[in-house]
Amino acid sequence: MGIDLGLGELFKGLGSVIDLVSGMADLVDWSELDEETLAELRRAGQTRAVTRPRGVYGFSVRTTGGIPRVQPFGNIRPTETGPIIDEVREPLIDVFDENDGVLVIAELPGVEEKDIQTEVKGDTLELSTTTKGRRYAMEIQLPCAVDEGKAESTYKNGVFEIKLPKIGGE
Repeated sequence: MGIDLGLGELFKGLGSVIDLVSGMADLVDWSELDEETLAELRRAGQTRAVTRPRGVYGFSVRTTGGIPRVQPFGNIRPTETGPIIDEVREPLIDVFDENDGVLVIAELPGVEEKDIQTEVKGDTLELSTTTKGRRYAMEIQLPCAVDEGKAESTYKNGVFEIKLPKIGGE
């Protein structure tokens, strides 16, 4: 007697994600990195000491309604002259439109809660940190206007959550 756990569909979906990620390799033209950046990458690869990487690039792939959505994060940015490494990183962010408010979850490892600043301007949340170690900054488009004065936030193990009530949605 066989039990169908639905793993066939899971592995099909995983295969689709792997195909998507494989196709994303063409998004960054690593051949356009300047000599200084390439030399830094070579030195970083040769060292045995534990060092903090200068450049961070990653992405999150989510499917909504069967449509994959890729959200990049990090501090490597494409420019007309080739990729550059910024000192400020964009954190990985999730935004949830709930009945009574908007929940924003940001991954901010390596900072303390006292270093996190938020400011709402209309339907945009500006999130930033002030610390010498890791610096993050990002403007997050919210699905609606919110009341910053009634915001509630928590920070634990590098994960910052802020719940912003919708204006008129009490």
